[in-house]
Amino acid sequence: MTPKISIIVPVYNVEKYLDKCVKSLINQTLDAIEIILVDDGSPDECPALCDAYASQDKRVKVIHKKNGGLSSARNTGLEVISGEYFMFVDSDDWLDLETCEVAYNYASQHNADCLMFTYTKEFGSHSIVNHTFSQDCIVWEKSEIETNFHRRLFGLIENELTRPQDADLIVTACMQLFRADKYRHIQFVDTKIIGTEDCWYQVLVYEDCDKFVYIDKPYYHYLRTNDGSLTTKYNPNLFARWQNMFSYMENYIQEHNKGAVYVQALQNRIAISVLWVGLNQIHSNNGVFKVGKYLKKILDDKRYHIALSQLDTSVMPFSWKVFFFLAKHRMTTLLFAMLKIIEYIRTHKKY
Repeated sequence: MTPKISIIVPVYNVEKYLDKCVKSLINQTLDAIEIILVDDGSPDECPALCDAYASQDKRVKVIHKKNGGLSSARNTGLEVISGEYFMFVDSDDWLDLETCEVAYNYASQHNADCLMFTYTKEFGSHSIVNHTFSQDCIVWEKSEIETNFHRRLFGLIENELTRPQDADLIVTACMQLFRADKYRHIQFVDTKIIGTEDCWYQVLVYEDCDKFVYIDKPYYHYLRTNDGSLTTKYNPNLFARWQNMFSYMENYIQEHNKGAVYVQALQNRIAISVLWVGLNQIHSNNGVFKVGKYLKKILDDKRYHIALSQLDTSVMPFSWKVFFFLAKHRMTTLLFAMLKIIEYIRTHKKY
């Protein structure tokens, strides 16, 4: 039986989380799936666990490879998929058991190239559901996809800036189905080059998407308590890598004649990224002087200086207006203090 969905799971150093992830896939109500576990040279017991799952269920395929990072593992999985659609699941996350069946039925019904569902943040003590869009179900054709999705990958504009924290809400390769015969050839660029592989991957996917479906079902469970996750670790190279990604995006806009709306969206993305670059520095545990010096270097960068000077904060909440006022005027000591407060709220209030 040809699988309806191929599920690619990169596996690295997730021994205590892997069983919950894989069992949520093996027990899907849709039987016609294949599960591709890509052991990315994991140093723990994950390789043996992967082999054990494969011996118990013929739908599980295991690839053992030298460590190359998340992008490399996903690209390796893409080389062997045989399903009609494919999807990615991170190995410390899990799915509701009806995910594949419901998602495939919607995608088939609408002949979708891409389908997105939403997710639940899991904090251990409680969960928070994220709604990517306000509608229960969306079906978009090509022109609507460009306006409402593809452009938004480059950044927010106009009234979208009322919620700057949603700048990356749609930036994820997980929580989606992709049509295999259309997209299996698209490769991820290494995180070590561009910092955020999911964003650029989706730019390439959605430039050629003729039908998109969204269902407001929080099927994906995103674990926020894994200290080894890429999203919780300090990355000393984040600023430089994001500079590379912005260059990729600038070149794309120029080469594809995307125009002023895309340019403004990207400028806003660059400006808003000051927050995430700053929070990354907070994770470094460096003192106020060292972090302040680093923030000044970022704010003095020509690309960031231009983006911040053009950022319209008029529709933003008051706290965001304060943050960007401090950034625009390079008030790094106060900016450091505000970043510490933001990080405390994020980690203790569990947003």
